[in-house]
Amino acid sequence: MRRSFPGKHKALTLAIMLAATSLPVAAQQSDDDETDIEEVVVTGSFIRGTPLDAPSPVQVIDRDSIEAQGAAIIWDVIKNLEINSGSITNAMVAGENPGEYSQVEGTANVNLRNLGENSTLTLINGKRMAPAGSNTKVGGEFVDINSIPLVMTERIEVLTDGGSALYGADAVAGVINIIMRTEFEGFEISGDIQGLDQSGGRNLNDTTLGAIWGWSSDSGDTHFVLSAEHFERDPVPITMGNFYDENSEFLGTVGSPGSLISSPAFGAQLSPGWINTDVMEQNVREGGLGTTVHTDPGCYTFETHDGSPMVFSSKRATRGERGGTCREDTTEYMYISGEAERDSFAASFSHTFEDGTEFSVFSHYSDMTTVRSDDGYNATRGPTVFLAQPGAYARNPYYGWNAIGQTLELGWFAPYVGLTRPTAADIPNAPVAGANGGPNTALWTSVRDGLPRKGGRNNETWTNSSSIQASLRGDFEFGDRTLNYDVSYSFSQSSLEASYLSYARDRAEMAANGLGGPNCVPNGSGTFDFTAVPGPFGGAVPQAWDFYAPGLIQTFFPGYVFTTRESMSFGLTSNNQGQGDCMFYNPFISSLDGSGQANSRELMDWMNERINRTDKRNRLGVFDAVVSGELMEMAGGTAQFAVGAQYRDRNTLSHAADQNYPGLPSRILSWGADGEPDAYHYVSNNYECAMCAFNYDHSRDTKAV
Repeated sequence: MRRSFPGKHKALTLAIMLAATSLPVAAQQSDDDETDIEEVVVTGSFIRGTPLDAPSPVQVIDRDSIEAQGAAIIWDVIKNLEINSGSITNAMVAGENPGEYSQVEGTANVNLRNLGENSTLTLINGKRMAPAGSNTKVGGEFVDINSIPLVMTERIEVLTDGGSALYGADAVAGVINIIMRTEFEGFEISGDIQGLDQSGGRNLNDTTLGAIWGWSSDSGDTHFVLSAEHFERDPVPITMGNFYDENSEFLGTVGSPGSLISSPAFGAQLSPGWINTDVMEQNVREGGLGTTVHTDPGCYTFETHDGSPMVFSSKRATRGERGGTCREDTTEYMYISGEAERDSFAASFSHTFEDGTEFSVFSHYSDMTTVRSDDGYNATRGPTVFLAQPGAYARNPYYGWNAIGQTLELGWFAPYVGLTRPTAADIPNAPVAGANGGPNTALWTSVRDGLPRKGGRNNETWTNSSSIQASLRGDFEFGDRTLNYDVSYSFSQSSLEASYLSYARDRAEMAANGLGGPNCVPNGSGTFDFTAVPGPFGGAVPQAWDFYAPGLIQTFFPGYVFTTRESMSFGLTSNNQGQGDCMFYNPFISSLDGSGQANSRELMDWMNERINRTDKRNRLGVFDAVVSGELMEMAGGTAQFAVGAQYRDRNTLSHAADQNYPGLPSRILSWGADGEPDAYHYVSNNYECAMCAFNYDHSRDTKAV
């Protein structure tokens, strides 16, 4: 990639002209012949003229300049413009944490003066295009210039003044107008390979193949042009970046104890093996406070897929504040640039009638697939509550052989719905139990899959764009003068779909407490108010939910909760956890070490769903009519005028995955004094967020003169 990754990794560019033939269409003029200067409508004005006498400064990059730059795609031209700054084009993809701009990977946009994507208007043959289905992280919209075949591009006009007076608020920074080769004659094939010269023996290239064919009638009145372009990009690992050195570090979580409810005051009997005394002592030596640090005991012996040990401390860890999470090196799954493949096609037809009227049609189509390479790991963005096994919290004789933490145990409230309270012998396979290597307490942590990381499970993004333009232009007599007219209609559309694996909240929460699986039927109640049951001695002794209910069932913001009340109710009132068709999800390394507590693939697939993170559509229809001509002679020259009207019909549409909408539309929000639910609310079934995907279908009409 030409200078994409500066520094010690030099770029190697190889441009190959496979074949090129062009049929000459203009007879060579003698030195005595006068050169005719064609006047056309220049970007920034509807009055015919040349870039030299345009009312606003227009920079023109013609075909010769494009080829002289060795450009393979239009972005290669735009990035060399001094006035362009801040464009987003090569979003980083990084293992489990996709870059903030993962939706725009493989696209390119223009950002004149760095005023934002929404402030630069991008035109094709002077016509507006529907913005790409993707958005930047701040909601910026843009036309994907990479969807236009460079082989079809004649020139690029850049209006370097603000064009809002003529084009509207979306042109406040300026205008980019890409003009197509609608009168090309002959046949031309081009190829371009740009690669890294220090890629460790791997072929990491951007490859572009283009072809254009054009025909003209003998009279020169009719033109027909076809073009196609194919682009492929190999994924570039992060180790190829000039910023990567021995101090670089990329780690991914393998074992995390989460947040343990391990207070002795609650009767907790924490498994001693979960206390990391080594890290605690190191923190004290480094000036820390010696706060208890918990670590999954499996971290000490578990290895990555290549036999490497776990990593306990980051190079950037704060001295005296080191934690107990164990991680593995994920460098091999980090990328500067993701894999992409794009096919683009364009065609034009024009005919000039005997009276000088010109009819023209242009259309284009582009389809791109971007692969965001993954490490095979995925986890819930939010926490999940894991209840303790029966008997986990010690009973205190002073509390009448009760424990404050006992109400955090599986099935504790089963007698309240007519069932028998289970014992540890009834639920012997709870992963949290100390006998099974667990911490022996209730906790909250993430649900994870794909450990140790081995790669795979790549996420894909599909983008599509197309357009068609039709125009009729010519002259007519009005009074004693000849006027020009241009009437046109253009329609364009774009779409974006991005898929990924996501956990269904309702299923993951049930599996965390032994009620997971496609055929599991909990025998408890999903509506029991466990927060209102008084503690021992009529409430004289508190129960755990007096302390933890406000946090563990809180609503962070509309549509997003810590834990649904229904799943907690089922876990606390059922007594068939881990029995029959009901399965536990094991969040600990004991699920990976061959100790017989592995998570069922059936269970993991039941919790995980491949859904569309994004599914957007944009459509734009534009009708234009312009009349221009000479008005009168004045001392400084001929005064000209232009009048016109424009009608735009814009539609934008989004389909949210079922995990988001309808999601979980009627979940309990609160209970009344009678213990029955008295309010319900919407909860997203997607752990990632509540409002990251929407259902909408909005249209907007714009009329301008």
